[in-house]
Formats: sequence, C-alpha cells, structure tokens
Amino acid sequence: MDKESEKWARILWDYLCLPHSLEKSDVIIGLGCHDVRVAERSAALFLEGWAPWLLFTGYQGNQTAGVWSRPEADVFLDVALRMGVPRVNILLETEATNTGDNICFSYRLLKERNIPANRVILVQQPFMERRVSATFLRQWPDQGEHTHAIVTSPQMGISAYPHPTVGTAADLITYMLGVLERIRDYPQKGFQVEQEITPSALSAYHWFLQAGYIPK
Repeated sequence: MDKESEKWARILWDYLCLPHSLEKSDVIIGLGCHDVRVAERSAALFLEGWAPWLLFTGYQGNQTAGVWSRPEADVFLDVALRMGVPRVNILLETEATNTGDNICFSYRLLKERNIPANRVILVQQPFMERRVSATFLRQWPDQGEHTHAIVTSPQMGISAYPHPTVGTAADLITYMLGVLERIRDYPQKGFQVEQEITPSALSAYHWFLQAGYIPK
C-alpha cells in the first residue's frame, strides 16, 4: 500500500473502530466471520473473567459461504476449546447469516436458556465495531436503561490485519468501503440506528472509489 492509500485507509479504520472500554458483563458474544482471531479474542476475554458465558453466533456469510464446510460458530467453538474454555460455558447459535441475525438470534437463544443478558460484550473484526454497535441498538429487543453493549475486537492496528486467511490490504479497503456503505444505507432499511459519518471518512470513501476500489 502506498503512503497516500495508507493515509486514507487509516482514516476509514479509525472511524469504523470504537474506543469502548471493557466492563464485567453477563455474556461475551463472538460474531461469526472468516477471521478466527475474533474467536481467539472472544475466548481470551472469557478466560480473563469478563463474563461467565461465551456465545458464538453464525452459520455462513459472504466470506465463508462456499469456503468453510461448517458453520462459523462451530469453527469458533473449536478455537475456544483449544484455548481452554470449558464446553459447558459455551453456547452456539448456528443459523445467522448476517449481523442482524447474529444479534436477534443470540438474544433468542439467551432468553430460551434463561441466561441474563443485560450487559453484553460483542466481538467482531476491528472495522466492524461501529456497524455492530449500530445494529445492536436497533435489533436487540430489550433496550432498557440497564441494557448495555460493549463492542471490541482483536487488538491490532491496521497494518497487522492483512493475513493469508482473511485477505490483503487491498481486500481490507474493499471491506471497509462496504461497511461504510451499510452504515450509510442500513438505517433507512431499519437494520441499524443512524450514525454520523465524519467528513474525513466520507472523503476517504470517495478517494478509494476514484482510485478504482469496489466495496464488498
């Protein structure tokens, strides 16, 4: 990535990431995706004692359909078990195919198991933090004064994200452009709450479009 591209990519990355601080919660929810580092971060948080339950949600989505032969939640389960999370503390939701489903189906499962879920930690890829938060605020049925969601992700900067299993720096840019478009468009569809898009993030978005990048 040249210096100009890196400058604009960092602007997008910084906008899409959220500076949430961890707090003791009722459950950690790892949202399925093609990046097993999300599972590793979710399991590590459980092992550090941030919540007594770990829930993995996901069937297959855009990046895993036709690539993985099993649901994302099952793949994430294997990661957590290898890291030492007791199976009895892990819940699986294996039907969700998008972020809205991740939120709604996780809520349904927790209700069915009578597990308190007023305070949740949501784990996804770094550039998905803002979108996950906006989706939770629209899709989680209980939005009472005691309901609180913290969003976190694998602890890495933009330069550490590219990896053979998730794609190149150019792939990351196309993912971020797609996330920005959903932040812009999904509130009108009822999928997310409205989020202000900063002028600098919009400038970065248009710069990459003019450079020939296609949002995913």
